[in-house]
Amino acid sequence: MIITSSDNQKYKYINKLKQKKFRDKENSFIVESKKLVEEAISSADIDFIFLSEENKDFQCDLPKIILTRELFDKVTGMVTSDGFGAVVTKPAYKEVSASRVLLLDQINDPGNMGTIIRSAEAFGFYDIILMPKTCDIYNEKTLRASMGSIFRLNIIKKNLDQVKKLKENYEMVSADMSGYDINECDIDGNLILAIGNEANGLSKDIRSLTDTFVKIPMKGQIESLNAAIAASIIMNKLSL
Repeated sequence: MIITSSDNQKYKYINKLKQKKFRDKENSFIVESKKLVEEAISSADIDFIFLSEENKDFQCDLPKIILTRELFDKVTGMVTSDGFGAVVTKPAYKEVSASRVLLLDQINDPGNMGTIIRSAEAFGFYDIILMPKTCDIYNEKTLRASMGSIFRLNIIKKNLDQVKKLKENYEMVSADMSGYDINECDIDGNLILAIGNEANGLSKDIRSLTDTFVKIPMKGQIESLNAAIAASIIMNKLSL
């Protein structure tokens, strides 16, 4: 059966999940593209898959619904969609336990967020802490930029008091232009790497918890790097 009407309940449900408040209420989110759907099939808990009619023969052991191309194009968040999507249940996160932890302090740009998440997996930062006022990781731009890494990492929201508690077992290293040259730092043991807001940097609270500030030396007249690029370089330097 191919769904042809925007009055269909499943279609309405998918459409509502484009809103953060509804994602939070339903504890679910949408992924789009064949690559991300296949990543979700192997690494996440899927409620159902939705496909455009030309993909109706896609084989999987999960519930699926078929939409007309016209309906799919109305619900998609992509400019050019390949007609693959899935509704995924948000994972139940575990407590922080990795030796390398990433803390994101009010990162606002969804694309930066997704790129940082992807780099975190590449460099072994398997736990990610999101501080208050950090953007929603289930934004469609974040999901696409993460390239599936979001399914394989432990990403958890924490407040300042909870981070202070973690400091009993972790050293806090924060990116800041006033810090030590990252190439000259030798930091052993468990650490939390903090990356601040794109425009304003680290909050006063995170600065107050920091044990060591580090910077990336730069040439020319460049004053700063994009937050995702800076985070990726520092994670690479600090990876085990």
